[in-house]
Amino acid sequence: MKRIAVINQKGGVGKTTTTVNLGAALAHHGQRALLLDLDPQANMTVHVDKRPDMESNTLTNLLIDDTPLTELVQETALPNLSVVPSDTSLAGVEQVLANRIGRETILRRALDKDKAEDKFDFVLFDCPPSLGVLSANALVAADFVVIPMQAEYLSLQGMAKLLEIIDLVKSQLNPNLQIACVLPCMLDSRTNLSMEVLAEIEEHFGDLLTKSRIRNNVKLAEAPSFGRSIFEHAPDSNGAQDYADFAIEFMQKIGMNDVAAAILAAYEEEEEEEEEEEEEVEDDTDVEEFDVDDEEMDESIEDALDEPITEETATIAQHEPIEDALDETTTIAQDEPITEETATIAQNEPIEDALDETTTIAQDEPIAEETATIAQNEPTEDALDETIATTQDEPIAEETSTVALDEPIEDAPDETTAAVTDAPVQVDDAETRSNEVTESSPISNPSLESDTVGRSDEPPTATEAAANS
Repeated sequence: MKRIAVINQKGGVGKTTTTVNLGAALAHHGQRALLLDLDPQANMTVHVDKRPDMESNTLTNLLIDDTPLTELVQETALPNLSVVPSDTSLAGVEQVLANRIGRETILRRALDKDKAEDKFDFVLFDCPPSLGVLSANALVAADFVVIPMQAEYLSLQGMAKLLEIIDLVKSQLNPNLQIACVLPCMLDSRTNLSMEVLAEIEEHFGDLLTKSRIRNNVKLAEAPSFGRSIFEHAPDSNGAQDYADFAIEFMQKIGMNDVAAAILAAYEEEEEEEEEEEEEVEDDTDVEEFDVDDEEMDESIEDALDEPITEETATIAQHEPIEDALDETTTIAQDEPITEETATIAQNEPIEDALDETTTIAQDEPIAEETATIAQNEPTEDALDETIATTQDEPIAEETSTVALDEPIEDAPDETTAAVTDAPVQVDDAETRSNEVTESSPISNPSLESDTVGRSDEPPTATEAAANS
């Protein structure tokens, strides 16, 4: 069993994140890992989804009450990963243990007594940001030290004191203690400061500086809020890749080359499987290309041309007018007789350019009853003056006078025209005036013609004679 103390007296350099994710990386590859939270802030306890305020058996019980380690171990959501939680009561341990003899060796004795090496392959201590009794217990019980640090100037300032304490513990309490590596965390390689600090660390520590770099990654900061390691929260992130690489390098540094090789081989197999899966997905999602046979297309076009035009096809053609055929349609319309349906369409869709031709056709062709009705409802301005002049020379009947008094001439031109038509006139004068109106107006009034013809063959009645007198 390997015991690793993750320590740095400067806070916020990535000790808790490194402890949890290094343990998770080892557990992921079948190594049984135990995490001990020696920080009264209990950040590691929260990181593995435990509630410090709800825990009754914590590391405080082991240090003060000598509670067996096996009674404090709790499983996590990740297989092969266990934890001994912490709470805020751990902050008072130093005062309680101030006068106890051998207080720096309590944790080592507890591990040896409970034979933890038979149950776990790795034990990782998350140390507080101080060099008090709790950190001393971790250094005395550990075999290797991992020093996470930021690539900043202030992180370098505390390294001298930390190395002094490690040397002191090694010389007096734990001669087997070794510094395994110095791990740069939250690294931003884009800044010159980071590169300069790394150069100084490498100059001082040499090979102890890891080749693996923990880059600044948002997913690493998010993972504790979900109570998960980076491998559970975001396995494809840069943080997961960085800690996976660091786990292999760490085991190589502590002499576990066989385990490191097995883990590396497992990583390679996983990568190959992922690549194969990606290739299969790409093959499934490729768009199939269909070759079109030119001969089959030509035959389809010929069959479509030979088919007769059905009623449905004609209906579609009506809704899809072709601009190029507009002139041909107009020419055909001029040569064909105007039917009742054509006249209705012409009323709704007047064509300005064909107005003169329509007038000429109307003069040459007999006017149907429907056309005459349309003409009455649409008086021509040019014929209006002649109609008024004609009515001035004709006697006005009693009914016409009444209408003229009640309604203005402009508002009721149709009613005035109808009244004049019914008024008694002499046959010869009526025919003459009717012909004049017809010749002067492009559209004649059929009601006037019918009335004139009827009165030319019959003598005037007594009522007409009285009206004439």
